[in-house]
This record gives sequence, structure tokens and C-alpha cells, in this order.
Amino acid sequence: MTLAPGTRLVLPSPNGATLAARACDLGVVNVLAGCFRNATATARRARELAAGAPIGLVASGERRPTGPTRAAVEDLLGAGAVLAALDPAAATRPPCCSPEAAAARSAFVGARPLLVEHLLACESGRQLVGWGWDDDVHACAALDVTDLAAQLVHGEFTAV
Repeated sequence: MTLAPGTRLVLPSPNGATLAARACDLGVVNVLAGCFRNATATARRARELAAGAPIGLVASGERRPTGPTRAAVEDLLGAGAVLAALDPAAATRPPCCSPEAAAARSAFVGARPLLVEHLLACESGRQLVGWGWDDDVHACAALDVTDLAAQLVHGEFTAV
């Protein structure tokens, strides 16, 4: 999928949007949105903004049509992709992050060779395939195809 430069795109992520708004309400100064497509760019921008301070990642999960939130493998693996880009050498030394972050990173590293297959087989992927949107899964699984990070600026995510 190719979009013209400057194209404004809105992607529905109710949990992600809620978390981003809540972070701002709590005074979090820098909020980034990362995914497979911009994992390295997001990691680089996070390092720049953090200047050595801790970095928090949140895999937002997904809301079922009936209301409750469920874990989303794609969010876990996406957070793992950003974590792997934040610290590529982490696998060769003791973890410098929480056990949850280390698990997300490990899950991504393990899934990376068959990323599309994992995403097609997970609950969200099966749902998208059922709707005829398997091309969306393939597009979302493209790793590091953009060198831009998405940073929340004045209430909207902006490419940086």
C-alpha cells in the first residue's frame, strides 16, 4: 500500500486512543504510537525523548464487541518489536527491563521469521481474514517499512 506524502489517515484503535488520551490527562509529556511498520523509528525517537530515563510501553489490547478487553497478540508482538529495536543486544546479556517487557521482546524475536503467519492465525487476524481483509494483515506485518515515528502533538499523532 502506498499513500501520497501528506495524506491524513485515521486508524481505529479505541483502546490505543483511550490510553493516549489518558496518558496526556496524567501529564505524560511524550506519547508515541509504535507498530511493526515503524518499530525502529519509534525506538529511536523514544531514546531521543527519554535521554536515559525509563521508557514505558503499553500493549493496549482489544475490546470485544460484547465489551470486555482481551489480550491481543499483535499488540504484544508489536511492543516486542519496539523493545527489540530499543536494545538489540538484550538477548546476549541479562535483561535490563521488566519480565513482562523481556517476554514481549522474546515473543517478537521468536515470531519474527513467521510474523505474517502468526498474525493471520491470531484472533484479530482470523477476524480480519473473515471480513476479507487479509491484505490489511499483510500490510500491518511489514517490519520497519517507514522511518517515521508517530508522536502525539496537540491531540493528534504527527510523523516525526
